[in-house]
Amino acid sequence: MMRHIIYSLSVLMLLGMSSCFETYDEGYDLVGRVATIPVFNLSQSTSEPGTTITATYRYYSEHEAVIELRLVQVLGGQSSEVESRSVSGHNLRDSYEGTFSYAVPELTDGTVVTLRLEVITANELSNSRQANLTVSNPVD
Repeated sequence: MMRHIIYSLSVLMLLGMSSCFETYDEGYDLVGRVATIPVFNLSQSTSEPGTTITATYRYYSEHEAVIELRLVQVLGGQSSEVESRSVSGHNLRDSYEGTFSYAVPELTDGTVVTLRLEVITANELSNSRQANLTVSNPVD
């Protein structure tokens, strides 16, 4: 009898407490899953025009296959694609590493170039990560 009373009271307490929780609108809708980019870095953060640097990346996607990678240059607020690569045979259990080569353009000393890696998944969503490169002209 005592167990029955304790059980009944426990159920009533849980029901009472469940009404204390409110649902909040977070202000965004979930549209799908994207890849994760834990690593994106440049071999140099400062470089002279005409030199080539290496952009190293690692990405994975556990729920959607990756179909494309893009290296994008952002300069003065304008973005342009430097290189893109199609991806096939993506395994959802693996992470992938690679590099892009980037030739530093002829720009004035101190100009900051943002390089952005974009990873596009089969559901046509993308995630990106970026790093900055400062152009340094040698003093004659």
